[in-house]
Amino acid sequence: MSNLTGRIDLAYSKLGLREPFIAAVMTRVKREVSDTVPTAGTNGTWVRFNPTWCEPLTDEELFGLVLHEACHVVMMHMWRREGRDMRIWNTANDALINAYIKSRGWQLPKGGVHLDWVREEHSSEYVYAKLREQQQEQQQKSGGSGDEGEDDGMGAGGFDGQGDLEDAIDEATRVDLEATIIASAKMAKECGQGSSLIDRVLDNVGAPNVNWTDVTRSMLTESSAADYTYMRPSRRFIGSGLYLPSLRTEALGGLAIGFDTSGSMGKKEADRIGAELQAIVDDLSPAFVEVVYCDSSIARVERFERDDPLVLRPAGGGGTRFKPVFDHFANTGDSYCGMIFFTDMEGDLHECEEPEYPMIWADIGSSHPEAPFGTRVNVPL
Repeated sequence: MSNLTGRIDLAYSKLGLREPFIAAVMTRVKREVSDTVPTAGTNGTWVRFNPTWCEPLTDEELFGLVLHEACHVVMMHMWRREGRDMRIWNTANDALINAYIKSRGWQLPKGGVHLDWVREEHSSEYVYAKLREQQQEQQQKSGGSGDEGEDDGMGAGGFDGQGDLEDAIDEATRVDLEATIIASAKMAKECGQGSSLIDRVLDNVGAPNVNWTDVTRSMLTESSAADYTYMRPSRRFIGSGLYLPSLRTEALGGLAIGFDTSGSMGKKEADRIGAELQAIVDDLSPAFVEVVYCDSSIARVERFERDDPLVLRPAGGGGTRFKPVFDHFANTGDSYCGMIFFTDMEGDLHECEEPEYPMIWADIGSSHPEAPFGTRVNVPL
């Protein structure tokens, strides 16, 4: 084990010469030789190497392994999962990391994730969405239920198909790492070591972690005179035996929902969004909820009155246009307190006309273009 520890120290020394920015960040992360992981793994505060599995590796393969785990940390993958399926998330990130290492000419241990269509410039979220889509298509062909964790032959990443990424301990560790990344990036650039990797890492540092439901609640509350009342208890908590006040609203109009059915959103994701919308509607009680499903044209319109169960039933699946949705709500003659548009934001954004009521772009995509108006909030699926 002492010999392996020395070899790992040597690999970290090589990291300082070959990837100085990454090496500078990793000075804050503990490295351990431990049999608590099957191969190697990290949670952002430590990197562990299994002695039995690592000892047969060549020095260059061991360096590639060290770099692989370091990239998970530097790209902050353990903080960016946000409820995504861990198996697919780990696989997506491994494919990106290994593509990067391969492009640099370094070696990797056998058994890692290699996907020919993955490019270094792709984002983790993009690769995840594609893999999730492939999984759903495969499960439909085989008659599967589409449940997460179902055996689809995809594996879970790592170098043994079992994964090498664990969730971070808490958000405090994220803040600490972000400070280290910013300082290391500044140092690297001052030394003339700027790179596209540094720029991409910095794009993920300090990104606001805002829940779309919080933004929606704020929008609806500001749209009306509101106060809490026990006359109508919050239905969210009655099932738990808790009678808490709901928000009483005066003159709150309808809630407009646009639903882009061309994006990578299946029934499970729609059900989750519907459940979160139901909780908001139960508490804030808009006059009604009107949902417009649209791809290149409107495929279905559903209206839910107060106390109607809100169940989303997406229809369509062709191209993408947003303008028909805005035109629909502009011509109903109804009054709306706000609008939420669930979309990957790939389409005719600048053809749309800003409505008179508050607008939220609930971004389910990975490219994150700038919204032409209103507020854009990431919706991790």
